[in-house]
Amino acid sequence: MDTTALPRSEYPRPILTRPHWLNLNGIWDFDVDEQNRGYQEDWPARTTWDNQIIVPFAPGTSASSVSLDYDPTRVWYHRTFSRPDWPESETILHIGACDYHTRVYVNGGFVGEHRGGYSPVRINITSSLTSTVNHLVICAEDSGSWQQPRGKQAGDTRWPIDYDPIIGIWQTVWLEPVQSRHIVSMATGYKITEQSLDLTITLSSQVNGSLQISLRQNAAKVSELTIDTGARSEVKASLAINSPELWSPDCPTLYDLYIQLLSPSGQQLDSIQSYTGLREISILDGKLCLNQQPLYIKGLLDQGYFPEGWYTPLDDAAMIRHIELVQAMGFNLVRKHQKAEDPRFLYWADRKGLMVWSEMPSGRIFCADLIEQLTLEWLQLMRRDQPHPCVICWVPFNESWGVWHQRSRSQQRAFVDATVALTKSMDSSRPVIGNDGWEYSSGDLFTLHLYDNSASQLIAKLRELIANPQAHLSSSEQARPAALPGADPSGLPLVLSECGGIGYVNVTTTDELFAYGDLPETPAALSEKIQELANALTQIDELQGFVWTQLTDIQQEINGLLYFDRTPKLPLDQIKALFDVTGDT
Repeated sequence: MDTTALPRSEYPRPILTRPHWLNLNGIWDFDVDEQNRGYQEDWPARTTWDNQIIVPFAPGTSASSVSLDYDPTRVWYHRTFSRPDWPESETILHIGACDYHTRVYVNGGFVGEHRGGYSPVRINITSSLTSTVNHLVICAEDSGSWQQPRGKQAGDTRWPIDYDPIIGIWQTVWLEPVQSRHIVSMATGYKITEQSLDLTITLSSQVNGSLQISLRQNAAKVSELTIDTGARSEVKASLAINSPELWSPDCPTLYDLYIQLLSPSGQQLDSIQSYTGLREISILDGKLCLNQQPLYIKGLLDQGYFPEGWYTPLDDAAMIRHIELVQAMGFNLVRKHQKAEDPRFLYWADRKGLMVWSEMPSGRIFCADLIEQLTLEWLQLMRRDQPHPCVICWVPFNESWGVWHQRSRSQQRAFVDATVALTKSMDSSRPVIGNDGWEYSSGDLFTLHLYDNSASQLIAKLRELIANPQAHLSSSEQARPAALPGADPSGLPLVLSECGGIGYVNVTTTDELFAYGDLPETPAALSEKIQELANALTQIDELQGFVWTQLTDIQQEINGLLYFDRTPKLPLDQIKALFDVTGDT
């Protein structure tokens, strides 16, 4: 990697853009603090550092230039910057994501902190800035505890399905100028029958003034609206749209959206540019529908790890290639598994028409801290990602991780059900899967995880669970029921949201490898096994789609249709042909 070029130079928040910003990625000073010396020796005021790192790549990755071979619990970053000559009155520091507990210091003084390894960090640093050189210090801590949402990052215990953990900064660090009264976020929803785009715009404070909203396509005005803010910090608006062009995987049409916040006298307080796709996700007559037409899910489990940067792709080109490989194999969706994805990825999914299931990374130990941290971070991530048309479903829990005892402990079941209700209260425009895979309690889809190695076994088990949702997914002593007692998923859209898991590696290795299913030894045998299971999916009329495990190999896990470096294990057109039997062909 070219260490002289600015890494990840793209605008980090394309769903809400402003003309002025300063990218702080690149070479930073860096140190590991395993002995907790940082606070004893006043590292927030430290100006001389011996080591360096390339931000925004985690220190264990090769892209960071550090390549740590162990998992530290505390790391520090430092860099200087000159205060930009901006006309706006306030400066916001953004960190796209930093794992896990982030504390920020400017010119030796504490300015703010954030908990959460996936949600964005946003801190107003205006009062700490000087007119000359400014020192920015960031401390990131990660205990490795499973009491916090970690996803697939290995923690204080490691399963075969866990990968090397992330600590510290792994998304872009940037500065943004704003006025004291400005737009913070927005949410969108589209209704086909009403041909209206609903907007909810959140402001930094209660504002007496107005919002001017303009929807355009190819620079031509489609709809306009001016609405009084009414001394509110959250403003709702609805734009009527004649002859709309709907967003879909086959035709991912996007509209440009411009929003201005004005004072009572008409002075511009803020101006943002965004975009939207007009599409409706709904459940009609027991079918999952896109734009009121039945939707068949042909999905891939996608855990978003990359060889060089793990959670962080090197650039937009890597994300585009990632998406185009999915589509070249004939799939229309990725289930982002145990990772809240970079907004740049969602931007490209919006543009290219790839649907996304958005999932909250799990913890594994039920406790008050997990309840609080998962809920808070989930709300932050939903607010960030809600406007993206590619996101068609919310998934707060996976396979009962962190709520292992729902059958016997009502508190855990209540947490799942409450989170489903909370999710729907935040966003009524998408379906919610409460607990993906098994132990259905509440939610809009009935989803199952089955890794049966033969077509006959897979078909038989699916038919059994359709007839009796309280049946267990296997005969194992640890097997869990498809639905919890008292829960009735019958009549809901049925999706096999994990299946396949066939392992294959084309080199002899002594490494300890992991796969869920068979381990064919030749490309022909791999093709035959995929074809067998894909054909089985066509035998279940009630099935409205599937998610195949998985897109790529990751470290020790070899379930991918692609190797970790994105090289296909079979020709792309051959893979597409194998799955063309499923869904609408």
